[in-house]
Amino acid sequence: MNKIAIIPARSASKGLPNKNILNLYGKPLICWTIEAAIKTNIFSKIIVSTDSVQYGKICEKYGIDIFYRSAETSSDMASTFDVINELYHKIDYVKKCDYFVLLQPTSPFRNEDHIKSACKLYEKNYNSYNTLVSLKKSHKSSALIKPIDEDYTLKYFDIDFSKYRRQNYCEYEPNGAIFISKMDSYLKNKHFFGKQGMAYIMSDDDSIDIDNMNDFEYAISLLRRKNKKMENYNLAKERIKQKSIYNKDFGNEDITLIGHSFFDKWSIDRICGLKVNNLGINGSTAESFYNEFLNKTKISYLGKYVIVMFGTNEIIYEKDINNIVFQINKVIKEIRKYDVDKIFFLNIPNVNGYIDRDNSFINECYDIFKTEIMADKIISLKNLNDEFGWLNLEYTFDGLHLNENGYAKFLSIIEEEISGEL
Repeated sequence: MNKIAIIPARSASKGLPNKNILNLYGKPLICWTIEAAIKTNIFSKIIVSTDSVQYGKICEKYGIDIFYRSAETSSDMASTFDVINELYHKIDYVKKCDYFVLLQPTSPFRNEDHIKSACKLYEKNYNSYNTLVSLKKSHKSSALIKPIDEDYTLKYFDIDFSKYRRQNYCEYEPNGAIFISKMDSYLKNKHFFGKQGMAYIMSDDDSIDIDNMNDFEYAISLLRRKNKKMENYNLAKERIKQKSIYNKDFGNEDITLIGHSFFDKWSIDRICGLKVNNLGINGSTAESFYNEFLNKTKISYLGKYVIVMFGTNEIIYEKDINNIVFQINKVIKEIRKYDVDKIFFLNIPNVNGYIDRDNSFINECYDIFKTEIMADKIISLKNLNDEFGWLNLEYTFDGLHLNENGYAKFLSIIEEEISGEL
């Protein structure tokens, strides 16, 4: 179908001045939307409607169409309908499209995949619906949202809130990311909603709509989290170089440790009386360790026994347990090539008070790892926990990493589990 993308970008924002061109992680906010639209490769035309020459100069480098609004549609009283209606009457190709997609520049995490998926859904139902609107699940029921008059009484809050249960409600709200419509339908109804329209659901993180400073700072925080995997990957890569692992002469130790910071921060020479080669890399995952070390280093010998420990860094940005298992088993399969006698896997340890490593998810991984990880023996670290199933504060200085007492307990657990296997 012939479809166009319309990106409205007025400069006179009251909540956050010039928000559409403020720098978000290295580029103006509006560029996130322009790039997403271009990457879809599905639009016959992409047009930015703006009242600002400065905005226009930022956008024109992308080779898209720039339309400068009239005085009437540049005011803060102008509606979205006014903007689209003006484009319809001023630009010939707008009249000829099968439908248009309105992409507001305040939704930077709505990407090309969302746009293509929404368009595919809309075209599949093109004969049944006139519009499509992106929504997200609301975290507050409409029952909790009421007006307050000048008397400041709670007269409109007339339900028994002691019996209110948030989980009993499942309501949705527009997230401002994607609006799709046939042009004639929109010009007639002047909006996207009602029974003529269908919903396209998006996640909370992808639904952020920037209106004020708090929203902008939250967007930066989300981007840091989204980019944390690559940042950790690069840190692990540098750590490998720092430890000179690429040039290390393997072959003098009976036990090799392969894993993340639990090993990297551990000063250990011997386990069960056997010499240890510590290849722990702070910040590493199974994927980064495989790509940056195992896949690049020529090794003749890894020792008789290898102890592997991955998973805790993976769960920060990976919720697909099957993929985590796949990456860990990929490392284990590679280790098998070195004719080791046995491979031991240390299951994910619990944490104390960490929001990015939820113990319930760790326990879920733990149960699956016990049967799916292809090591010779899976070793539990549950003895590091307190009575509540959290990492015991006696063994940690930050709720995640081990202190001296923790490493002493860590060593005793490992030696007890593997001594009869050596």
